[in-house]
Amino acid sequence: MNEMIEALRKLVSFQSIAKEEEPEYPYGKEVHGAKEYVLELAKSFGMRVENVPGKYAYIEIGEGARLIGILSHLDVVPAGDGWTQDPFGGEIVDGKIYGRGTTDDKGPTIAVLYAMKALKEKAALPARIRLILGQTEENGEWRDIEAYTDAEEIPECGFTPDGDFPAIQNELGAMVFQVQMPQSGFLQGEGGTAPNMVPAYARVKTEFGTYEASGKACHGCAPWLGLNGISELMEKVHQAEPENRFVRMYADLIGKTIYGEKLGIAAEDESGKLTLNVGLLEVRDETATLMVDIRYPAKKNPDEISESVVRQFSSYGASCECVYHVRPLYTPSDSPVLGALLSAYREVTGDDSRPISIGGGTYAKAMPNMVAFGPNFPGHENREHMEDEYILVEDFLKLEEIYERALVYLLDSSDASSSSSRSDSAFA
Repeated sequence: MNEMIEALRKLVSFQSIAKEEEPEYPYGKEVHGAKEYVLELAKSFGMRVENVPGKYAYIEIGEGARLIGILSHLDVVPAGDGWTQDPFGGEIVDGKIYGRGTTDDKGPTIAVLYAMKALKEKAALPARIRLILGQTEENGEWRDIEAYTDAEEIPECGFTPDGDFPAIQNELGAMVFQVQMPQSGFLQGEGGTAPNMVPAYARVKTEFGTYEASGKACHGCAPWLGLNGISELMEKVHQAEPENRFVRMYADLIGKTIYGEKLGIAAEDESGKLTLNVGLLEVRDETATLMVDIRYPAKKNPDEISESVVRQFSSYGASCECVYHVRPLYTPSDSPVLGALLSAYREVTGDDSRPISIGGGTYAKAMPNMVAFGPNFPGHENREHMEDEYILVEDFLKLEEIYERALVYLLDSSDASSSSSRSDSAFA
């Protein structure tokens, strides 16, 4: 079997969900294991490796003053329910490699590593290429990348293989709000696995009964592709117990909306449309907590969003604060980085599709002159953050070819500066 496929199957076997476990494993033991596996694989290829335990790691080839960067991540979202294949088994069925992370972002990481291997074996490189291994992308903390940027050289340009082809030109801003209401009327309750996932299941217990509801999981940046189990649950409880102030608040301000209509924050511009996802519900000591994920377009003022959200939830006696904020990213059409990536993609695939905008936020926001580039092909089913996540074998093999050619074009680029703009720091 293809060596690269076997490497992906091994990497998928690590249940690398980022979580605090032990002091020596601040991102989790399984995340650590995934990182160590990739670093050892790189060493076997004769690549230089830098590993700062508990902070960051990277792999490098080439020589020279210039540095091209690739930002990937080894952590994954929880598997969730509904799988027909082992989420950490890497089984190959009908030309598909199944497993959590096959598309987001372990498959692309392996494809980039093998693209670097191919370049290293062909000729001496006129600049350095550095694959930076993120470990906390999915939980939104980005502690690893912050540690890297505080201590290490910043690449002049590059890409993150954690989006869609042909390339991501615009990324919406992201805000996560924590909403809490004491004496919610709930005795127990839980729902969802992460703020950036549409929850597939939720349940609560009140003094009058226990309620459950199911939905359909998907990535929180595209809530129209799923069905929010928490929203389904709140509607069910509201019908049975209309006087419950928590469910009344939920019905008035969220309901089953996904575009912020009830909160009065709906917005749309050329970069995309504002979306809303309630990703987590937790009840402790009758205090109900919601985590609300909002993705907003480039021209929408985030301060206005925050003020409106906080004010409206507060009017129902709940506390509300923004606990996470990453501003939008816009890459101009004449960006040399974007042009190089599009050329590579189009030459390999023959597809002249235009770059797109997305609701998701990627590591491209973490450093200047970065663009999200693949692995999802236009028209192909995308199951990242869903059950039965997979990557087609033929797509996986094609990734290596695209990324190899993209790196060649970036190495040849004489001026990759001023290719992207942000309204503020990536860690605002």
